[in-house]
Amino acid sequence: MSGSWPFTGREGELARASAAMAERGAVVLVGAAGVGKSRLALELLDRLGRTRVLGIVRATASARELPLGALLDVLPEVSADLSGLQLAVAALGPRDGRDVLLVDDAHLLDEVSAVAVGRLVTRGVRLVLTARAGEPAPEAITALWKDDLAVRIDVGPLDRERTVAALAGALGAPVEPVSARRLHDTSGGNLLWLRHLVDGERIAGHLRAESGMWVWSGEVALSPVLSDLVGARLAGLSEPQQRVLELLAVVEPLDLDLLERLAGAEAVEETAQRSLVTLEETGDRWEARPAHPLYGELVRSRTSVPRARRLRAELSDALAGTEAGRPGADLRRAVLSLDNGRRPDPGLLLAAARQASGVSDFGLAERLLRAAIAAGGGFDARAGLAALLVYMLRADEADTVLALAAEEASDPDEMTRAILLRTLTAHFGASGAAVVDGGEHVLREAERRSSGDDPTEDPRHDGIRCVIAACRGEVAEAVARGERVLAAPTPSDDDVVLVSWGLGYTRALVGDARPPADLVDRGLAAALRGRVMGNYAGNLAFSEILDAQLRGEPESARRRLAWAHDLPGAEGAVWVALFEGRLGSVFGSPRSAVPALEGVLAVFPGHGGGWAAWLLALVAQCHGMLGDAAAARTALTAAEGRRHPQVTMMEFELDLARAWVEAASGAGRSAVEAARRAAERCRAIGVRAAEVVARQHAVRLGATDQAERLRELAEQLGSPRSRLAAEHAAALADARELLLVAGRLERRGMRPEAADAAAQAAAVARADHELVLATEAAARARGLAAACEGLRTPALADAEAPVVLSAREREIAHLAGEGLTNRQIAERLQVSVRTVESHVYRACSRLGLSDRAALVVVAGPRPD
Repeated sequence: MSGSWPFTGREGELARASAAMAERGAVVLVGAAGVGKSRLALELLDRLGRTRVLGIVRATASARELPLGALLDVLPEVSADLSGLQLAVAALGPRDGRDVLLVDDAHLLDEVSAVAVGRLVTRGVRLVLTARAGEPAPEAITALWKDDLAVRIDVGPLDRERTVAALAGALGAPVEPVSARRLHDTSGGNLLWLRHLVDGERIAGHLRAESGMWVWSGEVALSPVLSDLVGARLAGLSEPQQRVLELLAVVEPLDLDLLERLAGAEAVEETAQRSLVTLEETGDRWEARPAHPLYGELVRSRTSVPRARRLRAELSDALAGTEAGRPGADLRRAVLSLDNGRRPDPGLLLAAARQASGVSDFGLAERLLRAAIAAGGGFDARAGLAALLVYMLRADEADTVLALAAEEASDPDEMTRAILLRTLTAHFGASGAAVVDGGEHVLREAERRSSGDDPTEDPRHDGIRCVIAACRGEVAEAVARGERVLAAPTPSDDDVVLVSWGLGYTRALVGDARPPADLVDRGLAAALRGRVMGNYAGNLAFSEILDAQLRGEPESARRRLAWAHDLPGAEGAVWVALFEGRLGSVFGSPRSAVPALEGVLAVFPGHGGGWAAWLLALVAQCHGMLGDAAAARTALTAAEGRRHPQVTMMEFELDLARAWVEAASGAGRSAVEAARRAAERCRAIGVRAAEVVARQHAVRLGATDQAERLRELAEQLGSPRSRLAAEHAAALADARELLLVAGRLERRGMRPEAADAAAQAAAVARADHELVLATEAAARARGLAAACEGLRTPALADAEAPVVLSAREREIAHLAGEGLTNRQIAERLQVSVRTVESHVYRACSRLGLSDRAALVVVAGPRPD
């Protein structure tokens, strides 16, 4: 069981409630059942500090029948009739404004208790009330916020980010992104239901810890407790109302007019009035859906198989007549046809599978494609399934399906698609000895079969060869093949996706003057139409994130990050975590980046098509920059064990991971050498933007020989990162210039680099005996390091070399910093003024300081 859940995700509401108590002395927390109002109220009591708790009243429906029934526990001597009202108010007040009364579920108070509670707010009693949204409450309670006597704070469900934090706190470890999104979406952000959902799924074995991360798989299995909680909201439904929820449990959303025709307008109105169904206006119509995801889950679990089949058939017929041509209509009809007692249409299933992939529901897409194969969908169905399996890195299954698809290929287009799929499988999905051959041998074999013993390259394969070359770091070949495809009069959509992928990464790594954004947009549009490459949108989009990092322009990543947040389903969660992890690892959030990147690893088993080693290398770099040598080494070892021999363009990231492992271990010289190796590896293959990053890491780690090459790269690239890296390297001997560079780096969002530049300024200033400047630079470095979630690099460690002052000298300096004169200091310490002056003189002489003001700066702040 999950045990006690920590208080999290409600810090904003808690702050507003605390402010309301300070301003008005009364607050009413209003929200749906289970959102956490009561827990928030109890936390507020703790936050109030010196207040005295008069009592905690929990109003109930049963106590409502008795006047003052809810207050009897805090007023045992007062009679439970109307005459007791004045006595009740007198017993609880007046007070001095420090006492507090908490009333939970105040909407259930009887009228007399409600009046008594309402009067207390004017008699020096502070009130914390909770009430359920949508439920009638006594007039005396609603008058509190209507008459401005109390502040009403609406407590809604947790959003996805706060749900993730609550889950990690309760489970003691992060939840991988896809599972976290599913848990949030299923619970609707309702904390009570989330807690019971987690408990039930753990007991069922669906939610389990794997490699330090929680993963949820399988269908929802409602626990008895959760079934009872949700079932209580659905109790007392009439048969027509039950039918409304059954129809919506089969397919949602439904057009309101259609739902009213199938279930009756009155029943729909009644369920909406009970907040069991929500209505939303979309364009020119209204759509209905269950008010909470768990309503649909519970109704489905209670619906018999024959009844569910009949409902699906009924809805399929209804949708065919009313939603033809609407977006998503084919997908909805196809899902309803999967098990409704009729033979499905393979063409409909194929179209629906493409739509399911388009919204990242790959599990549904696979079901539809397998059903299409069973219904006689032929080559298109098998090729579609193979493409999906390749993308999901299930290479062995893809090979089996492809073998059958190849037998059914009957024209050049189908044969080309089969070759492309086999190449993708061989290059990205193969494991063991097969992965060494890569995908090129598949293309050569196909060309040999079609051209004989002296085969020529088939230009139809330029798209996939562009990707292969980019993965191998063969920049010139990737560019040549990609540009050739884009220059063709009518390139295929799949080829446009492929070259947008290969050229996008290449442009980012090279530092091309043309950012990949336009290329990515073109590729994403083509992916919507592609027959093979429709699932690779996230891979394409990542080149913009990579480009933002390498150029040193974090703001330019915002557009694509927002795009990822809008991606539906599990795929959206993966790319959001990957994008945010990558950006966080380089722009100052390394501690947050680690769980994001590690969570994504669950989606990339084995070598993960090249992703696994890359992500683990970033994790190792983050740990190294945070000073955790053991964790960094563990991540690096894992990265080296999951390298993909056909994806070598990211090998420099492994070199940088080694550099930060050595740095965190105290091996400064080895760290610099590893960063230099990364730079030379990049230079050898012509990826200049990546070379800038590698040399910038070397500078941060203490290399003093990078200025000339970085100046050349800055002249060639002109990006913010290249210019600032060159300025950083050129300023290493000048403390003041280093501080200026640190400021420019910080303004550009490159906070880790700024922290190290400031730290290096402190070290240089100290070596030059400019202790005031050194102290100021060290303070700046500490602030930047703290803003980077506790960065701990060698440069930051060197900046913290202590200034040698005796305890008495430091004490005098701290008192001087508080504005005391020498005479006042002497009186405070009970020594002579001459003694104080002597301490100040000796310290300034020894440290080369000009006056007492400089000594104050050098001594630093008084320890807490």
